[in-house]
Amino acid sequence: MLSQFTNSPIHRSYKFWPYIVILVGLLLSAFAGWFTNHHFEGKEQIRLKLISHEITVLVKTRMAGYEQVLRSGVGLFNASNNVTRDEWGRFVEEHKLNENFKGIQGFGYSEVVLPKNKQQHEERVKKEGFADYVIKPEGAREMYTAIIYLEPFDERNKRAFGYDMFSEKVRREAMTQAMQSGKAALSGKVTLVQENDKNIQAGFLMYLPVYKKGSKLDTPQERMSAIQGFIYAAFRANDLMAGIIGKMFSDIDFEIYDGNLASKENLLYNSDTERQYVKLYKEQNIIMNGRTWTLVYKTDSISAGENIYIVVLIPGLVLVLTFLLALLLKTLIKTEETALEIATKATEKLHTSEERLRFALEGAGDGLWDWNLKTNKVYFSKRWKEILGFSEDEIIDTFDAWKSRVHPEDLKQVKADIKAHIEGRSSIYINEHRVKCKDGSYKWVLTRGIVASRDVNGRPLRIVGSQSDISEQKYSRLKLEEYMLLVDKYVITSTTDLSGKITQASEAFCDISGYSKAELVGKNHRIIRHEDMPKTIYTELWKTIQAGNVWQGEIKNKHKDGSSYWTDATISPIRNEQGEIISYTAIRYDITDKKRIEELSVTDRLTQLYNRLKIDEIFAMKLASAGRYKTPLSVIIIDLDHFKLVNDTWGHQAGDDVLKEFAALIKSNVRETDIVGRWGGEEFLILSDTDLDSATQLSEKLREKVSAFKFSFAGHKTGSFGVSSYHAGDDEKSMMKRADEALYRAKENGRNRVEVEEY
Repeated sequence: MLSQFTNSPIHRSYKFWPYIVILVGLLLSAFAGWFTNHHFEGKEQIRLKLISHEITVLVKTRMAGYEQVLRSGVGLFNASNNVTRDEWGRFVEEHKLNENFKGIQGFGYSEVVLPKNKQQHEERVKKEGFADYVIKPEGAREMYTAIIYLEPFDERNKRAFGYDMFSEKVRREAMTQAMQSGKAALSGKVTLVQENDKNIQAGFLMYLPVYKKGSKLDTPQERMSAIQGFIYAAFRANDLMAGIIGKMFSDIDFEIYDGNLASKENLLYNSDTERQYVKLYKEQNIIMNGRTWTLVYKTDSISAGENIYIVVLIPGLVLVLTFLLALLLKTLIKTEETALEIATKATEKLHTSEERLRFALEGAGDGLWDWNLKTNKVYFSKRWKEILGFSEDEIIDTFDAWKSRVHPEDLKQVKADIKAHIEGRSSIYINEHRVKCKDGSYKWVLTRGIVASRDVNGRPLRIVGSQSDISEQKYSRLKLEEYMLLVDKYVITSTTDLSGKITQASEAFCDISGYSKAELVGKNHRIIRHEDMPKTIYTELWKTIQAGNVWQGEIKNKHKDGSSYWTDATISPIRNEQGEIISYTAIRYDITDKKRIEELSVTDRLTQLYNRLKIDEIFAMKLASAGRYKTPLSVIIIDLDHFKLVNDTWGHQAGDDVLKEFAALIKSNVRETDIVGRWGGEEFLILSDTDLDSATQLSEKLREKVSAFKFSFAGHKTGSFGVSSYHAGDDEKSMMKRADEALYRAKENGRNRVEVEEY
């Protein structure tokens, strides 16, 4: 019988089972190796994505902050007729560069000097206490840009004093870009003049142009003609990145290259970690202020370090189990007794192998747990306990003991996610929450689990899962969220749809406008438009951004309470992945104080009209425009008749009241484009873009208004008017001479009349 069974087809088929098991084991081993490698690669990709994104955001945000520092410097020059060296020093000191803007080697001003003014410029600086000052390097050039202000003015920065940055090609390209565009520009990689023989670092510079006041800046040629100087910041790349990143990301190598090519000669910065990075994670280009930087991230592949042992060990363990099982089957075929003995030994080895497998999985950094839903008992692995600071022999063996360690604010969601998986509403249980450690502190963990067995009715009996420590990643995300809250609080930003309807507004925007977010979101930006702003400004703005370009300019807005405020706004289109414009974003900063200073500097304090200085400035501009484009221009000079009698009769206070009423009357009866100012005493001047006939008609209209008006104290008064118009070759003196002569004739001919020029 035994012989018959041994030779039977069924028995012969048993001989192939060990080989089938080996084949299946090889396939399982290959799958286990692939799966483990894929698992660790996936974790590494997620971690590196978060780190690289955070580094990119930090660099972009810090450089945007430095641009704002430069803009404040431009604002200082625009608000003052002459910024002195001491004023510049105090201005930089108030910014506290070492505390608030780490990484700036120097913050300075470079003055544009024409060859004909070079000697005069050098003599001027020498008189300020710098006897050896000269523009360097020597040599004749079409234009010089000498560094005259640079803070902190220490030994390192003194090396750059008087240096003509326009003489060097890389700096000249960035300065030309800034000068022609009116925007901030970054230079390429340079070696700063400040460098000495020790610790030489790669450097670069950021420039913002300062233009002559009152200049026309519509085209690159006009901006180049109006250039006065440059506000700039010099950076040592290593010092800059140390201020931005510090030692936050020691497990990734981070490099910055100037331009599109990651080559040794273009290297700006290397984090220079001590680890040997052999795997390129990502290379990306970012554009800041017209300059392209290439960011390169490198890290270990999972074949380096302890992960390689896990990737090799798990398939190896599978093979061991496979061969043991094959040996067991082969032995069972021989004899039942031998099979029993081998099975006993194989079982012992199997337990050992399972223990090794558990240790291998925990070696990846994840803790394991196994929850029996019927007994409510939970097995927690050694690594699970280590994550929370417990030793292996400390007992935590129930679901309730684990639940008591979950942060109270997170417990409700944890329960909901577990329930959803048990009830079959989710394929896997996954949740991020905080767990209390042994020392009372909390760690963020990511837990995953899956039902491992069910009863005959399909009810879950056992759930197994893992726990990963994600505290570092979580705190990084929280830090980024905190930073975004700071931006929301202090940066005046908003986003609108294509029709101008506000879709997002920062707290800083709410604060300066007086509206809440609920009052702003869904409303058109017209809610803050001030009636003083010409419609042409908004027409140009929309034309620019709808064409896909960035618009930048100063806008007067209306507060909710009716008051006004000024902002310097930069509005940019936002595109989707297909390159289509889907919305617009605006970044502003408050320049109300600056505008008020400007208004005070050009306004007559009594009448609130333009003063003589501002009228002269506008007169010169209009004369230049009339001469170039052959456009009409007229001057009307007005004198309040017998004004001295008002002062002599009712006193100077009454005279001031009459002048204020007279100014308001004139201002309210001219066109928006007409310029009205106080020329001196009781004389007022009107600049009108009209010919002589239209200016005469306007004068007659004003004369009638003045005659009909009843002034405080003085009752009815009259005014005399003299009118002249622009002729080819005219300057301010010739036009004013004819207008004065006409005014004199008006007085001689009985006052309260209009006389025109005799040409």
